[in-house]
Amino acid sequence: MGTVIGRENLNQYLTLIGEGPTGLEKWEQNLKASIGQAEGRSCVILNANPFTIGQKYLVQLASSRSTEVLVFVIQGRPESGAKGNHENTGIEFPFESRLKMVKDGLSDLRNVTVLPSGPYLISRSDFPKGFLSQDLGSVPAHAVLDSMVLCHICRSLGIKTVYAGDEPRDELSEIHLNALRQECRNNNILLKVAERKRVGEKYITSSLARQAIADKNIEDLKETVAEPTLSYLKELCF
Repeated sequence: MGTVIGRENLNQYLTLIGEGPTGLEKWEQNLKASIGQAEGRSCVILNANPFTIGQKYLVQLASSRSTEVLVFVIQGRPESGAKGNHENTGIEFPFESRLKMVKDGLSDLRNVTVLPSGPYLISRSDFPKGFLSQDLGSVPAHAVLDSMVLCHICRSLGIKTVYAGDEPRDELSEIHLNALRQECRNNNILLKVAERKRVGEKYITSSLARQAIADKNIEDLKETVAEPTLSYLKELCF
């Protein structure tokens, strides 16, 4: 990429999505006051649209290797993916539903705290239209800026490790993962990328779960989500 995103671009971005750099720092301070300090803290970022067995596996992995895990659930619009970027189910769960699924699904993990992502960790669906798109394209621009924001939050909250699932069949998510790799290296933060769980030859993804919901196929849904998510989705969607 010919254009390098710098601090001025980051500050402009933070102003577009929130209250600028001071707003991010204030949000971080408020969060630190509520969760306190911890050694060996890690984090996971989830869309959870809906929450799957694969996402729980990733958090369980982080939980087994960390003193504390912060799980941030994207508060704005969730993004689709992991199905060749051509999904057309149109299924999108509101934030309150996604937060509930994650909290209920992780209630057995005592060192895990589930939190709203706030205004600064956003999906590409909520990326400001046109910002840096002419120079980089909206997906690469958001990937770099989102990674810069996440690493800023990690430094502020004492997060030493970020856990993420690999993206073997999702080109857009792979762009985000590569940007995060670079930014974590720049900030001395460990990025642990776990191989996704599978059902046979298929990777377990939220896209598979959404397709099962769209098809009204309970048996397929059972392969991608576990209790209590399954009961919640049955009540909500069937």
